[in-house]
Amino acid sequence: MNQHTLAIKVPSSLTLNFSLNRPRIVSLLGGLFALAFSAVPVQASENVSLALGQAKISVSVQALESYAESGTIAPELKSFLLLLDQEDQNQFKTVLLDQHQLDPIMVSQFLNSPTGALFLNKLGDIIQSETDSQNLSTLKNGSEAIKIALMRANQDPEGITLLNILRQFPGAEIQLNIHKIFKLREQVNLLVQETNSIITEIVKLSLQESALSPTSDFSKKPNLKQTGDFDVTPKTLTLTDSKRHRELIVDLYIPTPLNTVKRGKPNAIPVIIISHGLAANRKNYAYLGQHLASYGFVVALPQHPGSDTNQLQAWLSGQASDGFKVTEFIDRPLDIQFLIDELERLNTTEFKGQLNLKQVGVAGHSFGAYTALALGGAEIDFNHLKQDCNSAFNSVNLAQIFQCRALEIPQKDYDLRDERVQAIFLMNPINSSIFGQQSLSKIQIPVFWKTSGKDNIAPVAWEQVRSYTWLTTPDKYLLLAEGDRHINLNLTAMNQSMSASLKEIVAPVPEPVNDYIRAFSLAFFEVYINQDSTYRPYLKATYAKTISEAAYPLSLVHSLSLDQFFQAVKHVKNPSNSHNN
Repeated sequence: MNQHTLAIKVPSSLTLNFSLNRPRIVSLLGGLFALAFSAVPVQASENVSLALGQAKISVSVQALESYAESGTIAPELKSFLLLLDQEDQNQFKTVLLDQHQLDPIMVSQFLNSPTGALFLNKLGDIIQSETDSQNLSTLKNGSEAIKIALMRANQDPEGITLLNILRQFPGAEIQLNIHKIFKLREQVNLLVQETNSIITEIVKLSLQESALSPTSDFSKKPNLKQTGDFDVTPKTLTLTDSKRHRELIVDLYIPTPLNTVKRGKPNAIPVIIISHGLAANRKNYAYLGQHLASYGFVVALPQHPGSDTNQLQAWLSGQASDGFKVTEFIDRPLDIQFLIDELERLNTTEFKGQLNLKQVGVAGHSFGAYTALALGGAEIDFNHLKQDCNSAFNSVNLAQIFQCRALEIPQKDYDLRDERVQAIFLMNPINSSIFGQQSLSKIQIPVFWKTSGKDNIAPVAWEQVRSYTWLTTPDKYLLLAEGDRHINLNLTAMNQSMSASLKEIVAPVPEPVNDYIRAFSLAFFEVYINQDSTYRPYLKATYAKTISEAAYPLSLVHSLSLDQFFQAVKHVKNPSNSHNN
């Protein structure tokens, strides 16, 4: 079957928006349309040449300006607008004028990084550049043209707008694969519906589990969101792994006085290690370290060099070639193994043999949750990863692009399981491509999996809930916090200030969500690391409903099968395939 394509002669920019609401869907198309208008340096063009099948449409930049500013539709523009319905036409006006301006160094660093190259290469399969040699037109991946366009637009005083890009675009031709663009649009539409369907299913199952659970009056039980009875003493260690030539800075949170936690009993005090996410640091989970320590846990928060805020800042400032080092897929789990080894050494002296390092709990967010999964027994499945990474461009799962970077490390068997790790608490893990079903099914220790209804990095349906169903361990829990996100970005700060710092760009986690994490991580580790079964009622759907707040509704389920997952999504109708002819 023939695929429709648009050949476009002129400028480009990237206004790609991955928000999953209907008004933004045409922004995605507009962004792709904008992105397409780039190429190699030549003399600037005043017209956009569009080709649909054998037909060609030439549209002037002036006609687009008039349409965006006054709604005037020039005869030359009518044919293109036939591709859009009325709602999309209205949104297209906004796309033409929508302005973005980011730090030129940040833009350049991303576009020239391996992750940026991977993203552009995927996008270049949809937006292809056309070269003319000896009257023969040849299509090639449009990644280089797209990169040039984005950098030029961002450096102009007017910033990144589609019209501004059109004005500056050097004369060359680009071809849009309309079939693939419509498929991409359908993909976004479908994910919105699938996400809603999965959330509805989880809420229903949680209510069913709650109805079947024994009634508990949590008002008469300890409030796990509140601080425990122990004072907490923080301490920072600087550890050097001579084998890997790697320095690890670790913050310890120690319940005080330590000899009262288990009355001096040897090898009895439980230990929890918390692994931060990509571009984060050990301070991000200081609140959780303090909280768990106040209940008698010794908590260690390592900072992973090569995938922390220092690495990101170095990259954004031009001092590093990448935002993270791909070796972190291996180094992070090894960091935790090394840390446990060091704690065993310190246990004989500083801690007087009181720490239990045979049953360690590990918590982690995003890349940190990947780290916990690897320590818990999930193995990198390179065959599965290659299969996913060679598939069509997946705009709605940014986590997959990140995971594909693991293909750059030597592809061999890595033994990252640590038998001392006996329970893992996951927050929005990146996992599905790098591990897959076969690998995740090997985990046989207790798993608590927290996900977010508005995860803008690792989609709740296919990157989170489906992966949860792959687990075969009998002790597993899935907590859904609706309204919560993978990461909260302050897009206004990014647009308004070219020098916005990371603290300004990344908004803090909402306090109700932090409270959820405090309560459920404490209950989970009390049951499975501290072996205190009195906390089991807190791992029930009834408790989730008790502490749930309106802005971030909670649902907890224990039993959710892969069949139930597919039953939930199968009723979601795929958008029209009318463009697949």
